[in-house]
Order: sequence, then C-alpha cells, then structure tokens
Amino acid sequence: MMKTGNGARLAGMVLAIGLAFAAQGASAQTAPPVNAHQFAVDHPVPDVSLRLAPTLGASVPAQVQLAAIEGTKDYGYFYYEGRPVIVDMATRSIVRVD
Repeated sequence: MMKTGNGARLAGMVLAIGLAFAAQGASAQTAPPVNAHQFAVDHPVPDVSLRLAPTLGASVPAQVQLAAIEGTKDYGYFYYEGRPVIVDMATRSIVRVD
C-alpha cells in the first residue's frame, strides 16, 4: 500500500509542477497593457487647432486626425497646446487631458 500512496503523491506533484509551468508560459505570452499616455508623451505630434480647449468626455471633431498608439486600437491621441490628449477610438470621446 505504501507504493500506491507514494505513486499518488508523485502523480500529484508532477501534475502541480506541470500546471505551474503551464500558467507561467501563458503569462509570459501575454503582453503588458499599453500605457497610452506614456506612448503619447514619448511620440509627440504637431498641435491641433480647436475652437475650444479639449475637456474630459468631450467629442473630438471628425476633422481632427488621431495618432495611433502602438499596441492598442482602443485609444488614439492628438496634441493641443503642447499637451497630449487621449481619445477613445470607438466613441472619439476624450478620456484624458493633461
């Protein structure tokens, strides 16, 4: 009976180690989330001229060209008075103004 108990323990340990490696491999393949603001700061574009200053939640006019953020299609950005403005690409609403 000792052999059966040890065999079950060994099988359990092998299974646990296998699951640990599988979880580690899955997390290694997942890219870290993109920091949209930092990307915009690191990749400035020419300022956009607007009638009113951009505000949180406001819609960005269609004529404003949004720069793409590498690693995500969810957000874009433009610059206004030397500062990045982050925009939700699906709604064109401003989600961050510095």
